[in-house]
Amino acid sequence: MLQHAKPSKFKNLLLFTALIAGPGMASSESSDAPAPATATLEPLIQDAPQTPEEPSPDAADPTPSAAEQASTSNQPSDDETGATIEKNSATDEASALVIDMRGQLDSTPTPATVLAPESQLVEEYREAIRQAELAGGAYAPALTEHLVGLGTTLQQLKRHAEAVEVFKRGVQLARINSGLYSAEQLTLLRGEILSHMALGNFTLVDERQRYLYRVERRSLTSSAESSQALMRQAQWQRQAYLLEIGDADTQMGRLMLSWDLYRMALNETIDTYGDQALELKIPLTGMMETQYLFAGYRAYTPTTGASKSSDDNLVPLSNDSYRRGESVLKAILEVNTINRMGVEQNIADTVALGDWAWWFGKFNRAQVYYDAAISRIEEIPGEDLSEELATLFSQPIALPLLSGSEPLPQHDTREDGTLVVGFDISATGRVTNLERLREPEVEEEKAIRRLVRALKNTRFRPPFADGMPVAQEGLTWSFEPAAWRGVAPASIAGPTNDSEE
Repeated sequence: MLQHAKPSKFKNLLLFTALIAGPGMASSESSDAPAPATATLEPLIQDAPQTPEEPSPDAADPTPSAAEQASTSNQPSDDETGATIEKNSATDEASALVIDMRGQLDSTPTPATVLAPESQLVEEYREAIRQAELAGGAYAPALTEHLVGLGTTLQQLKRHAEAVEVFKRGVQLARINSGLYSAEQLTLLRGEILSHMALGNFTLVDERQRYLYRVERRSLTSSAESSQALMRQAQWQRQAYLLEIGDADTQMGRLMLSWDLYRMALNETIDTYGDQALELKIPLTGMMETQYLFAGYRAYTPTTGASKSSDDNLVPLSNDSYRRGESVLKAILEVNTINRMGVEQNIADTVALGDWAWWFGKFNRAQVYYDAAISRIEEIPGEDLSEELATLFSQPIALPLLSGSEPLPQHDTREDGTLVVGFDISATGRVTNLERLREPEVEEEKAIRRLVRALKNTRFRPPFADGMPVAQEGLTWSFEPAAWRGVAPASIAGPTNDSEE
């Protein structure tokens, strides 16, 4: 179980509960290498050897305890002594490594006629590299900066295969000149990973992410930088899960690891900002997104195969998994309350707790949260009541409400759209009587069928009348071709075990 190194800092019980609500999935003794516990990924490539004291990236227990990490992760290793730490290496948004895979990555080179000025820039960088080699040899420290520039330029020209080789050479030079885990490698590794991603080399992306993790853990000296790096690694594990990289055991390991990385990031964010800061919401939200994946994520991916069966949950929807998610949501509510984020935010946080219970089929508990939210809405004077709050419970809402993880593609209620479907919503939020009312005459039946199936498997919060959930009939939704051609958001369908308390 991960625990914070300085428990005396926790002034509120709910946030502390969120931190100690261990996932029940992975222990926390290993200090490095974010490889899933049961992963069968290929070993790291040869230019990333491990030191004798470093646990294997495929060890059975990938996550270090927060206490151990607090005492070791902020101290540079012997190899790192003298390494120059770039001020914003971990927090620069431009270096984020998680790419939205809902559309197609473009790795096609731009026509040469368009690239004449940039090609000249490439030649200038190559000449600078030649001059640096003449002046200082093949391992001249000055080469690193030129290699970063050349690699970045090649990326802009979409010449990713060439960029990979340039960045790899830069990483090797940085290791030779500044140490095995020097911070000088960070920009180069991130650039290499982006080009592997653009080329669709996801196994190599995964390998280099693991090596990047080890470098970050040894070279980043501030809790703020470290927490950002941990969250990027957690996001990658989530994305690798969605991309289905690895076998079934590896997939489960990725979710466990993503949860633990977010918890480590939460601990380090507390070290930086304190246990009541709004910055805590970022790792807490990541923890919640991961819990939804554990609790029955079913991806609607227009560019890949059919959706999995909604009976095919990764883990049983147990009371333990429900309580973990509930404790995280209560911590978010408390942080917002402490920081006086207002009545509307309080209502939204309370509804989120109700939605989590509803997702698990705990309708009585969900009703308690929904009643509290409705009561708060009724206390707001009419002239101050926003339209959003006034209609919050008047229409069915597809769950979960996670920013960036919308359960269905964009739609509207027109009856003359390209694809029009009609359906009802039951009082428990299930889609019934789904039928196609209008469909295009195109050879895209498989993709359209996948979209319709995703809608059928989606769990809804039903509308409420007099404080109680009610069924709604005669809904009409329409979709345009973008919804099933690979540019739509990912979808999450709810579990099927409605277990009334």
